[in-house]
Amino acid sequence: MAAKHVLRWRSGRWRHEERPGWTGFTLVEVLVVIAIIGVLVALLMPAVQMAREAARRSSCANNLKQQATAILLYEGQHGIYPTGGWGADWVGDPDRGFGPKQPGGWIYNILPYIEQENLRQLGSGLKNREKQTALVKLLQTPLEIMNCPSRRLARLYPYVGPNPLKNVTPPEKVAKSDYAISATISYQRSEVILSDIQLHGAGASNTVLAGEKSLPSQSYQTGQAAGDGLSMFAGDSPDIRRPANGTSIADRGGSGLGFGGPHPGGCNMAYGDGSVRFVAEDERFEQKGP
Repeated sequence: MAAKHVLRWRSGRWRHEERPGWTGFTLVEVLVVIAIIGVLVALLMPAVQMAREAARRSSCANNLKQQATAILLYEGQHGIYPTGGWGADWVGDPDRGFGPKQPGGWIYNILPYIEQENLRQLGSGLKNREKQTALVKLLQTPLEIMNCPSRRLARLYPYVGPNPLKNVTPPEKVAKSDYAISATISYQRSEVILSDIQLHGAGASNTVLAGEKSLPSQSYQTGQAAGDGLSMFAGDSPDIRRPANGTSIADRGGSGLGFGGPHPGGCNMAYGDGSVRFVAEDERFEQKGP
């Protein structure tokens, strides 16, 4: 504490008087404090980023857990795993059931099992233009459960597939998925039953159901990479189905052909017993297809 001088009128004249007061910080002291704060921030930021990524990875695993549960519920009710649909030039049709007569792929087929029955019924019983309008609304409905928070938000991305499609003219932007089903479980017009995968000897706990699909990191937001151009409600294509046979699961190189995610060190995968595991980048697996 240092004294401050003030001028007061006393006894008929001005007098200088002292009173206690606080001096300000010097420039050097301020710079030192700023430097210390900067060092602390630099030390804390990696830990904060790691905590955020851990939370996003956990959310991604929860997405896959819900998908795996829906796939197993579908198999339990229909006796087959979700069919792959008719191909990239079709989207789901609510009036064509759930088996191989359904043109939509696995994501469209599990909608009732992820609390999206109303979305699955869009266009039901309608004809021509009214049905097409309803299917456009379907294509423009993103779902958080189908997008990894480490990769991108659940919103619309540019459509770069066949146009027009067999049963609808797609809009400029559509909902897309960051997950794909295993080609062992679902493919074009498939009717895979539980005993099919049991016969391959892998067992449910070692059979991949679905996982994060591989995409180039620079294309996460563009929606225009190989295996990412269609709506997630389309039929069988690399957009929603990936091979699970002798492949490096965590293909972070983004080939657009296998599985892989944006998480450091690996990606999340769901298995036939409903479990979800984080699989290392260099881990490989042999899973015989049908």
